Amino acid sequence: MELSFTTKSVEINGQNHKILLQNENGPCALLALANVMILSPKHTQFSCQLIQLVNKKNEIFLRELVQVLADIGLQVTDNSGTDVSELLTLLPQLHKGLDINPEFNGSFENSREMSIFRLFNVDLVHGWVVDNSSNIATNEKLSRYSYESAQRVLTQAADINSGISRDDNSKEILDDAMHIELFLNESPTQLTTFGLQLLRQKLPHNMYSILFRNDHFSTLYKYKDQLYTLVTDFGYKNCKDIVWQSLVSVDGSGDVFFAADFSSAKADERQLSHQTENVFETDNIPVEEAQQIENDKELARHLQQQEQERVKKLETKRKNRLSGRNLEKNLPVKKETVKQKSSSVKVKRPESSKSGCTLM
Repeated sequence: MELSFTTKSVEINGQNHKILLQNENGPCALLALANVMILSPKHTQFSCQLIQLVNKKNEIFLRELVQVLADIGLQVTDNSGTDVSELLTLLPQLHKGLDINPEFNGSFENSREMSIFRLFNVDLVHGWVVDNSSNIATNEKLSRYSYESAQRVLTQAADINSGISRDDNSKEILDDAMHIELFLNESPTQLTTFGLQLLRQKLPHNMYSILFRNDHFSTLYKYKDQLYTLVTDFGYKNCKDIVWQSLVSVDGSGDVFFAADFSSAKADERQLSHQTENVFETDNIPVEEAQQIENDKELARHLQQQEQERVKKLETKRKNRLSGRNLEKNLPVKKETVKQKSSSVKVKRPESSKSGCTLM
């Protein structure tokens, strides 16, 4: 069965739009890019063809979306043929995953995959950033690393500790590895408090971008100094009043849902009717108010549980990786068998395969 996207009608800033929802795991980078092209005023002058496609159909097939984005990319580029060539190569594969390497100073490695966002003039951002107010020496060590280079240092440190190899700068490698491991353990959601503050400060007002976090790409919007991600999970298709999810905490505990106009998300009476009639019939407060209270609580519980489950999975992966490395220290292992595995972000190794994106 061919991969497809469902559409959802929303009204943002007084304008009617149709956005794309993710029907299954996989194409979150493609989805986020398309939604930015649909919603961003600075892109709509180029994306008329995409908007027309989404507006006239309730289901968009992958081949249709890829073809339209390719046409737009060929029209908007004023660069050399390099990015165009990358576009035609990467777009058909975008739904399978996109290898991105975040750097702990807030930037990304300038890889071929970045040409997609550069070509469409869409900002890709992340908040997995070292706090520059922390220990100066620690900050200097960590800020020069990306996720991939950090993994290489951890692998080198494992080799040194197990006696497989010895370098002239072994002491420096072990010291850097210690700080890297501490940073990774302290930021399991791939977002730091400092990184979140940096995003709020640096992103322009009323502008769309794409947030990369935990191997997931989300449409990000800054409205009145606050950050919101577009809710594109298929499970919320019929929840017309749930369009945005605030981004105010690194663990999701303070994040809540909002309507298209950034007001508090309201209850769907049909969804809650089975809960309210009997539960609130004898209470002294109106049923409508009780519905709203219960809905707010349910939204908070759902969001927090979702984030806690994701963090728990990441922590389990890291603990398994650490246990494996500790075991390697005590066993005679050949050098070629020691391999550091990615805990959450995919890294571009020839032997690894790209995995699909998990729904957030």
